[in-house]
Parts: sequence; structure tokens; C-alpha cells
Amino acid sequence: MSTALPTTTPDYSVAQAIARDELRLRYQPIVRTEDGAVVAVEALVRWEHPTLGLLTPDRFLHMVHRDGQLPLLDRWVLHRACQDLVDLGAAAPEHVNVNLSPATLATDFTESVTTALERTGLAAHRLRLELSEGADLSTLTHAGKHLECLIERGVGVALDDMGAGATDLRYLSRLALHGIKIDKQFVAGMLTDPRDHAIVKLLTDLAHGLHLHVTAEGVETAEQLGALTRLGVSYAQGFHFAPALTLPELTTMLAA
Repeated sequence: MSTALPTTTPDYSVAQAIARDELRLRYQPIVRTEDGAVVAVEALVRWEHPTLGLLTPDRFLHMVHRDGQLPLLDRWVLHRACQDLVDLGAAAPEHVNVNLSPATLATDFTESVTTALERTGLAAHRLRLELSEGADLSTLTHAGKHLECLIERGVGVALDDMGAGATDLRYLSRLALHGIKIDKQFVAGMLTDPRDHAIVKLLTDLAHGLHLHVTAEGVETAEQLGALTRLGVSYAQGFHFAPALTLPELTTMLAA
């Protein structure tokens, strides 16, 4: 995701966007590499702005962070994603992945997650929380006791964008993580840059050694998928399979 600041920004807050029902979710499938089955989806937020059109997160997340409203946005995404998975019924994949921002991880977020599960009726094991590797170690350590509580209830937890940040590797042994996701920049370069290939292999071997699921992000070609499969990467997502889809588009894909 680009971090460049946009030249045009929304002129009111995300709280108002929620009140006006302008936020939207898109879902990117996560597939099992051995057979292409869709086993999960990642929820990705968009803003249907009345004058600026459909905004991707790089157009508004900096403003949400500035206004201290990232926890509010995370709560909205949590509830909507859980509800959408329930509404998909028997056609739904087993899991939905939802990102938690560092700002949310710095709070007691257990109530937000528990409330979303209880109000929608989604079973806890079907929700997976993705933690940004951009969160510093102190934030992740603070979040540990809250994450452990949710893990005990059955919620899955994964480290997102693995390799892109500076998370202390000791944290991997402190928490009962479900898996890691390899950052897309290494997947993009693994076929041409031996260093990127080595990092993907290193992270995959690390995950296997810790008995974690490993997912590759940003898979765009069959050649990348083949290389990842040979390294033992079990799950993947990216444009090679599907872009971020609306709920009706996802329903059509799952039916096919």
C-alpha cells in the first residue's frame, strides 16, 4: 500500500462517514496453494466519498490517524466483516482476516472484538486478527495480554507484512500466533533478486519451525505461485487469484 499523502483529502471525519453509511468493505481471497481453494478473505476498507469518489486507505488513513479515530474505524471494520461472513452463509470461506492498527493495539480492544462476535453470531475461530509489523515491540507487548485472552476464545492471530518492519523476533515465541504473512515486496522480487528469494525462504522456514501457517501477499503471476509452492508456502493472496472484491463479486467467485 502506498504511503504517499494524497493531494486531495476528505473534508470531514471518519465518524461522519460512518454516520452517513459511506464506508465500504472489499474482500481479497486467500487461497490454499495446493489446490486453489478459497479458505479465507481479508477485509479491506474503502470510503465512498460523495465528492471524491471511492477512496482507498492511502487517501484517508493518515487523516484518521491524525484525528485519533483509527480505533473507531477498526471497530466498524470488525463488526461489518463479521456480519458479512455470517450473511454469506454456507458459501462463505472458513475465516475472515481483519487488520488491527497500532492505535487499536495500544488500547484494551478485547471488548470491541468480543462485541463484534456476539452481535453478529460469528464463531470466534472464524475470525483472524492481523497485526501490523509496523507496530513497535512495546505496543505489541502491551497488546499481548489482550490477544492471549482472545486466542483462548479461539480467535486466530497473525503477524502481517512480515519482514517489512523491525519487530523483535522474540515476540514470535511470546504469543500463540496462528501464522505470519510475508510482505509483498519480497514476493515481487523473489524471481529476480536472490536476496528476496532468500528472505521468503527464511521466513517460510521460520514459520514452519514455529508451527505457524505462512501466507504470501501480493502474488501476481503463476511463476511466483510456483516458486512459493516449492518453498512450502501453504497460502497466498494477490491479483493472480483476485483483486479486492465487493461482497456480490465475492459471492459470484465462491459460487464458481
